[in-house]
Amino acid sequence: MNTGNSQNKPNVSGRSSPLKWFIPTQLIAVFTAYSIAVGEQILRVFFFGVMGLSMLIPLMISLEAGLTAMMIFEPFRGLLRRAQYIFLPYSQNEPIHLLTPIITILAFFIVMYRHKLQILIMTPLAKSVSVLALICLAQVFNPVRGSLYAGFTGALYVLIPMAWFYFGQEAKEDLVPKLLRMIVILGLITSLHGVYQMIFGYPYFEQYWLENTEYSSITVYNIQRALATFSSAEEWGRYIQIGSIIAVGLGLSKAEGNKRFFWFGCAAVLFVMLTFTGQRTSIFGLMLGLTILFLTGADNLRSAFGRMVLLSLPFILIFATSNPITKDEAYELEENQRVSTMLTHTTRGTLDPTGEGSLYARLRTWEKVITEEIPSNPLGTGLGGRKLVVGKKKDGGTSAIDNHFLSLALTAGVPAMLLLIWILVRATFFCYRGWRYSETDSKEANLWRIMLALMSTFILNNFFGTSFSIYSIAPIGWLLIGWVSLKYFELQQKAEENLET
Repeated sequence: MNTGNSQNKPNVSGRSSPLKWFIPTQLIAVFTAYSIAVGEQILRVFFFGVMGLSMLIPLMISLEAGLTAMMIFEPFRGLLRRAQYIFLPYSQNEPIHLLTPIITILAFFIVMYRHKLQILIMTPLAKSVSVLALICLAQVFNPVRGSLYAGFTGALYVLIPMAWFYFGQEAKEDLVPKLLRMIVILGLITSLHGVYQMIFGYPYFEQYWLENTEYSSITVYNIQRALATFSSAEEWGRYIQIGSIIAVGLGLSKAEGNKRFFWFGCAAVLFVMLTFTGQRTSIFGLMLGLTILFLTGADNLRSAFGRMVLLSLPFILIFATSNPITKDEAYELEENQRVSTMLTHTTRGTLDPTGEGSLYARLRTWEKVITEEIPSNPLGTGLGGRKLVVGKKKDGGTSAIDNHFLSLALTAGVPAMLLLIWILVRATFFCYRGWRYSETDSKEANLWRIMLALMSTFILNNFFGTSFSIYSIAPIGWLLIGWVSLKYFELQQKAEENLET
């Protein structure tokens, strides 16, 4: 059985490099000038065509280059979409949301060409993921709720990111460690724009976007929360939560040497940014991830407790100095008090989560879904069902579910929900076993620790959120699950070989 190692894979990237293609610069200049002169849809097509080529050309060089290009593009998707309104009028139908799915499908075809159907059952989790993908594919055509167009729209959020699981099985061994570090750096870079939004407010083209969209949850009390370069505050919070966990994990690794201080610095900055997002679920996810990192890195419980106290100081200092105010007082804050408002919102929700009305509203919504909606359609209403694709928005006055597992049960059926939970739990267990079997303080052991923390937070974030249907988060999650499945399969093979010898 092919384990996915690059030396055993058919070389489809050995064909002529796309960098050898010659496109006259004069032609590009003429088309650019024409697009600007004509404007409107021609300029939009040119704008997104350039971005599409920026991901397609790396993919034709190698799968790893294509994945890297897409992962760089995704955190900036929201800003790029809003930036087009400097030149163009607002449009609800944005082709930018099709760019990554199209490149993902092409990459999947490359992987399928290399391994045929074997890729679908290659590793321990591959069969479960493939069955889940087939269920979701069938639900695209489910006519119970939504048209075929709506079904394909839902597939962009749920089905297409699942292809990244197979990329995790296929990519070179050093790709995932590099991408983890890249997530930390991108989290810092993208957050700079969030700081600008917090201090100076939204630029005019982003304010224009807000005036035309129905993003209701952007308002906290009377203040518009920052989005950074992302499409939503939830996406920004989830992304830098992942980056914070990775940074702390690298900082705790002795194998990183002097770089450990750099990673701890990155983690501190990202945590401060996380408090500005107002995403309490992301903060709880970070706490869970850090707890797992500390417990797995300590020699005993006393040492674990000491580490947790030491590295919890940033949480304690920020919350202790934020001077939380009452909810009534928060509504009286001025527009220029964005930082105070977001710190108040974060502190109130973190220190007293049961005191937030949104929690009880969410629980009431879940109760209705579990007792009424799911029993009426236990096999799903199709990926075109509004519950899955609207995310934080409201539709017809009905509260959003904000629970990916329940959303999947509604749209793809209860079997799909149970299968996703099974996949995440098994992936978490694989990470734990991988960490236990690795040499203490080795790079391999530390990587398994980081994966264990991330898998645990994926479960939490999908229960209290929609992480696996968020643009930049879902591909990361499925990629890491694929990598975990492959590495655990290799551990099993080595154990079998040792028994035979």
